[in-house]
Amino acid sequence: MKELTTFYNQYFPYAPWFLLVFIRVFAIIYSFPFLGGKNVPWQAKSGLAGVLSIIFLSLIPAQRIPLNVWIIGIGVIKEFLIGFTLGFIIRLVFDGIQLGGQFIGYQMGFAIVNVIDPYSSNQVSIIAQFKTLLAILIFLTINGHYILIAAIKKSFLLVPILGWSLKGPLTSQILRLTGNIFAIGLKIAAPVLVTLIFTHIALALVARTMPQINVFIVGFPLEIGVGFFILGASMPFLGWCYKHFFIQAFKEMWLGLKLMGS
Repeated sequence: MKELTTFYNQYFPYAPWFLLVFIRVFAIIYSFPFLGGKNVPWQAKSGLAGVLSIIFLSLIPAQRIPLNVWIIGIGVIKEFLIGFTLGFIIRLVFDGIQLGGQFIGYQMGFAIVNVIDPYSSNQVSIIAQFKTLLAILIFLTINGHYILIAAIKKSFLLVPILGWSLKGPLTSQILRLTGNIFAIGLKIAAPVLVTLIFTHIALALVARTMPQINVFIVGFPLEIGVGFFILGASMPFLGWCYKHFFIQAFKEMWLGLKLMGS
């Protein structure tokens, strides 16, 4: 054991530190919406995490960690929770956008028109899939991936390796953000939902005043047409709305880092 410790101190003094850095970066990538999807091979995730970890190795001050199984094991758990929390905050926005697309799809009559989401391998509405892909494009357009890399680097300064413990304010923040999924979904779906509600009221009045018209045959294509029209008309609003959600998510990420580092 003494020879092993000597060999470790001589040739691999920063190996545990690099391992913990890698675990934090890998956890962020794993929990991120489109980078951590099931269709992305684990080799690609591990390779990207390894490259970023090597870059961070030269940007942040390294430290020696004793060759102790308990210290390294607890550190792996802590670093995974830190990375997963940071990626989860951004993922909540994408989940809320997908939920809004589900609301619209069901209201337009697309309950059975589902596709397989390549990121979660679950069946989702085709409208939800469209909104998710649009959100990914807008996220990349506003350089969200660069902000994410900067947040990872900042996390090592605000929350040092082995320097984090779960606190009440952070738990409250995660619970609050989880509840915001439904608020985001309703905001995304509001223009189409409100319009289709008025369309249903108009069809009910037509059925009442002119019973000879079969509203079930007329209503289905009418709802789809009105839904697509409002969906297209609200695209500028969606672009602004997505940017607002992402900016707010990054602010929540910085707040989470401060809570973890305090």
